[in-house]
Amino acid sequence: MNISKQPPPAADKPVTIMEMILYNLAGFSFNLYDTILYAWLPYFYLPPEGSERTALIPLAALGIIMAGGRVLDALTDPLVGYWSDHTNSRWGRRKPFIFISSPILFLAFILVWRPPVADTSIINAVYLAVVLFFYYISYTGMLIPWFAVLPEMSPDNTVRTKIASIGVAIGILGALVGGGLSGPLFESLGELKMALVLGVFGLIAGELTLLGIHQRHEIDHSQETPRFFTVVKQVFADRQVLSFAIMIMMVQLTYQLMLMNVPYLTTEVLGKDEGMASMLMAEVIILIALSMPFWYWLYAKFPKRRVFRGVIVTMIVGFTLCFFIGAFPTSIDLLILAMLVFPVAAIPIGGVFLGSLIIIADLTDYDELKTGKRQEAIYYGIYGIVRKTGWALCSLILTGVFGWLGYSAENPLGIRAIWMVCALSCLIGLLAFIPYKLGDSQEETKHIMGI
Repeated sequence: MNISKQPPPAADKPVTIMEMILYNLAGFSFNLYDTILYAWLPYFYLPPEGSERTALIPLAALGIIMAGGRVLDALTDPLVGYWSDHTNSRWGRRKPFIFISSPILFLAFILVWRPPVADTSIINAVYLAVVLFFYYISYTGMLIPWFAVLPEMSPDNTVRTKIASIGVAIGILGALVGGGLSGPLFESLGELKMALVLGVFGLIAGELTLLGIHQRHEIDHSQETPRFFTVVKQVFADRQVLSFAIMIMMVQLTYQLMLMNVPYLTTEVLGKDEGMASMLMAEVIILIALSMPFWYWLYAKFPKRRVFRGVIVTMIVGFTLCFFIGAFPTSIDLLILAMLVFPVAAIPIGGVFLGSLIIIADLTDYDELKTGKRQEAIYYGIYGIVRKTGWALCSLILTGVFGWLGYSAENPLGIRAIWMVCALSCLIGLLAFIPYKLGDSQEETKHIMGI
């Protein structure tokens, strides 16, 4: 893409608070859409056995569709990143992708909740697959270029951590709006009106983020453009990237599994109505938000790699405790028990979100030390492909465990077993992250890696 010469970047211009907020509004959109989609789409298309709702597609079809869509989505992430890195337009390398993708994402999100047949049908399965295809493609087209702006905004670790912290806080607000309001609106207005009411906020926030994106690096487009597969091969060949990638895939999928499992846990294990699921999701999201100043302080004061390992260990403990909710008779109301246990798993998730973004910025700096080039988006594309591969596994895990162990009030073992799957996944991620050793600045990385 070569529309016209780019304006000179303002490399020395400080990043203002307003710019940080506007830039991060896209995170509100992503988290709003994803929280609603992952919390209610499985429940909508595949309600619990014995409920008054009708299943719209077969159990196996839901897992295949959601997993297949995420795999396809994941495969496009590095491609979009590569394309964005090598785009030369008057609006910069990132804005055109975000401007086009945001309205398509909104439309696809709405159409998810309008299946053509009001009963179990293969037509609904085909319809969902097509709509999710456009949802995932537009999601990637917006997300990867947006992510890639972060390391461009400042080379300073403290500033990056501040930008990312604000971003996680705004993203959590989106998740809070989605998770906190979707349940009551789902119950009172129905799924389609719920999506319309909440989706408009996502669309507005997605477009406003364009006002906070300003290119600060002079990009040399005169150099020969490397081939796509050559770039991807070089990125994945690095052991530091590989260590981080495997860890992220295994750890971040647990958040999606948590959201997908909450409606089933609420109705079938806790014995509450659908609206109460939003109370649990809201608690998780609020705790993540309230923990952000703590994570900001930790990542600014201590090596990121060490803080991140501590985060994962805490998540393992938290998910293990969640398994025992409803396992034994107790005089404590199960909803209250869940609200007491969930924080142990939920609070560290904020540390995962923040740590991921700033560690990828370190990886892009590390790449510049090795190659002399700035190619941020391809790294966020790699982040996307491994993260979304994990999300794809979520759908297969959920439907597989439910089909094997059950997911009804009479047989809830599958619902509870999901928490142990989350704990095991975090343990695998922790082991994969042990070899990671990059520093928190380019100078520190030079010294550690001997560059």
